[in-house]
Amino acid sequence: MSIKHILFDNDGTIVDSEIIAARIMLRLLAEHGLLLSERDYNMRFPGLRTRDIVIALQNEEGFRPPADFVQQLHTEHKAEFHRSLRAIKGMPTVFRNLKVPKSMVSNGSILHVENCLRKVRLLGALDGQIFSAEQVNNPKPSPDVFLFALEKLGLSAHETLVVEDSVTGISAAKSAGIQVIGFLGATHIHDGHGQKLWEAGADFVVPDARGLAQLLKKKEIF
Repeated sequence: MSIKHILFDNDGTIVDSEIIAARIMLRLLAEHGLLLSERDYNMRFPGLRTRDIVIALQNEEGFRPPADFVQQLHTEHKAEFHRSLRAIKGMPTVFRNLKVPKSMVSNGSILHVENCLRKVRLLGALDGQIFSAEQVNNPKPSPDVFLFALEKLGLSAHETLVVEDSVTGISAAKSAGIQVIGFLGATHIHDGHGQKLWEAGADFVVPDARGLAQLLKKKEIF
């Protein structure tokens, strides 16, 4: 069955936002006494929501955040994203020139995804919808948001293709029965991440936007 629609993750797949969020988190954690390396943090927590990362740090590291810690993060994220958010190299060309419609499927809020796409001038190129974990009971790695997207788009899993950068996203897509491409083109990606995506069930892994374009050309959708 031919692919009729592509489902893109947002952070770390279209926009190079994960590295911004990680560095803000690491700086604030250090200010409150918890020191983690960028590599360790990015390998442990890619694709997770901020609140879930904080809970994990509380459970695994004994971190005791102040009451306004998450609000501090959100405030600094908003300011830094406005200053420095960029699209991942080559992805605007891929996004704009697909032969099939595309939607966004993210653990981030709809507003966050809209703001990201607007900032990198891709919102007008979105010819599908934005689906968010805020619309379902469970975020990725649960398949809920992908299953919700399929229902709303009126498509079967076999008619869609997912592009994801994290183990969290790969696991969610595979649990929904969707073919998924692991993407390694973002700044926050470290050596060994591709192997983790293969192990999570990725059907393909590409190093960057050029590799993604080549794969999509073979599938006759770019």
